[in-house]
Amino acid sequence: MAFSHVIFDLDGTILNTIEDLARACNHVCEQHGWPTFSIDSYRYKVGNGMLKLVERFMPAEYAGDERMFSQAFAEFRSYYDEHKEDHTAPYSGISTMLDALREEGVTLAVLTNKDHAAAAPLVQRYFGDRFSLVQGCTAAFPPKPAAPVTLHVLAQLGVKPSNVLYVGDSNVDVQT
Repeated sequence: MAFSHVIFDLDGTILNTIEDLARACNHVCEQHGWPTFSIDSYRYKVGNGMLKLVERFMPAEYAGDERMFSQAFAEFRSYYDEHKEDHTAPYSGISTMLDALREEGVTLAVLTNKDHAAAAPLVQRYFGDRFSLVQGCTAAFPPKPAAPVTLHVLAQLGVKPSNVLYVGDSNVDVQT
């Protein structure tokens, strides 16, 4: 193999989470009488973490309103925590592909902008021990594509960037 390690994004790459994310966002919108969005439109709102997602679904007139943003974020998290697995599932063939990579001796990891507290249990539930490391968004690092979190993951894995393939589904992942 050309790479000894493969690091995957989570949402939209190995785990189809868009419907649960969209429903959580639309739940908050409905609570406030704001416009809602189609599930497909959320594909363009995700990728930069939950804080940015909430910012993107809130109406423009609330830009800079910290009180409303904090309330909407808390409501989103509460609903998503309760419903994050209603429709979430691995994409077809992902588990087989992960097993084939592991059989070839490739070390697997996850680097996602999903909050670490949500990401780690989802990875464990759907993929068991296939991943050597799961790194979600924490206060310790700015979200990807910022370099510090990626460099932290590489250090934790003890691998040089030239030996790693990063797999994702968004412009944020390309920049990472």
